Amino acid sequence: MKRSPLKPLALAITLLSMGAQAADLKQVANAAWDYDSTWRAERQTWEAEQETLVQGRAALLPTIDARYGRYRTDRDIEEGNFNQKYDSEATTVTLSQPLFRLDAWYGFKEAKAVVSTAEAEFQQARQDFVLRVAQGYFGVLRAWDTLVSAQAEEKAISRQLEQTNERFEVGLVPATEVEEAQAAYDLTRVNLIVAEQDFAIARDQLETLTGQRWETLAELREQLPMEGPQPATMQDWLDKASVRNPQVLVAQGNATAAGFTADRQFGAMMPQVALVGTYSHTHTSPRGDSAVGTTSSGITPDNHGTEVGIEISMPLFRGGGLNSQRKQAALRADAADQLYQQAIRDVTQQTRTFYRTVEADALRVSARKQAIRSARAALEATQSGYEVGTRNVVDLLNAQQALYGALRDYANARYDYILNTLNLKAATGELDVEDLASLNDWLSGQESLDLYDPDLEGQSEAQMVTPR
Repeated sequence: MKRSPLKPLALAITLLSMGAQAADLKQVANAAWDYDSTWRAERQTWEAEQETLVQGRAALLPTIDARYGRYRTDRDIEEGNFNQKYDSEATTVTLSQPLFRLDAWYGFKEAKAVVSTAEAEFQQARQDFVLRVAQGYFGVLRAWDTLVSAQAEEKAISRQLEQTNERFEVGLVPATEVEEAQAAYDLTRVNLIVAEQDFAIARDQLETLTGQRWETLAELREQLPMEGPQPATMQDWLDKASVRNPQVLVAQGNATAAGFTADRQFGAMMPQVALVGTYSHTHTSPRGDSAVGTTSSGITPDNHGTEVGIEISMPLFRGGGLNSQRKQAALRADAADQLYQQAIRDVTQQTRTFYRTVEADALRVSARKQAIRSARAALEATQSGYEVGTRNVVDLLNAQQALYGALRDYANARYDYILNTLNLKAATGELDVEDLASLNDWLSGQESLDLYDPDLEGQSEAQMVTPR
């Protein structure tokens, strides 16, 4: 018996929920498993599609039909001038076993192909579920980092504006520097408003996915093994994607099913042979003065009968409809095969793209980390130059914005690496809930963010000092 793919997934989700002490990826995945309507609908759809195989097999198995009728008869017979009045009951049981039905055989194979396609679609739905959970969780972390950066930048530019106003009041700087500082501050205020909105949206989306309000979430650890695709050879990923990607398997199943549909339509034009057995019983009871059981009446109280034989049937002409259906199914089978070939090409290209993206993301994370060090050093140098009068406020503001921009780019590069790695695994059909458990190990057990802390500003500067 084929094992249901629901069981290992449910078991993995159960394992994820054990021992969770904080709101992390494990708890989010477990909550989404129970709440996400899209995923629950996909599970029900998969179970419903399993019945297709039972229906396809049914045409090859015996069928038993029973029929019962109760009748009242009132008959006048002119010859002899007499009347028949009687009640009758008739019971018939018919057994039919197909011996040769080409259309039913190919219908059964078509049903198997449909179930195989449903399993591939369920695999795709399972991968989509994993991606939705990861995107929801890390989407909140990404929006949080952006918000923290925007708040820290707004505070820094605000202090710079105050200092510039003070220097202007004592005649140390011209009015243009005050205007430059004010313009920079106004821009950071806009960015902060946008960041607050994006964070609230990301938080709401996670709650919609899981049906729960999350107060805190575990953050990413600073040191992570972001080394690029493993295995490092692109061809290994392409080979797996061409035979295991759910979209390829769906297209393959559709092509196979369409081929058997064409065969089934051809079989519908062929002879059909069946073994047929019938048992019938009729009971008659007279009413009034009718004579029953006599030769004159022609009515007997009870009749029993059995029939066993072979029936052969074949459609000879039905207006050309059967042949038209056969041609139509054959053309659709050819089209489905072309879509299957195109699916392989599309997935191959998609896998190449994700592989190169993850490869570049790994380098980008390292480069962004170095960019932070450079931006911080540049800011310190510009600050020193500004204090001695060799640099103006525009240079200082630009240096500050460059540092905060580098911090945001570094955070985004890390989240991009994680999500693109999941997309690469999904392209090969290997993404599963166990990957969420692995990602959960990348979260810090000591550091967490408070999604509803009214004093976010108090946490901003502490979080903006890393990485060094």
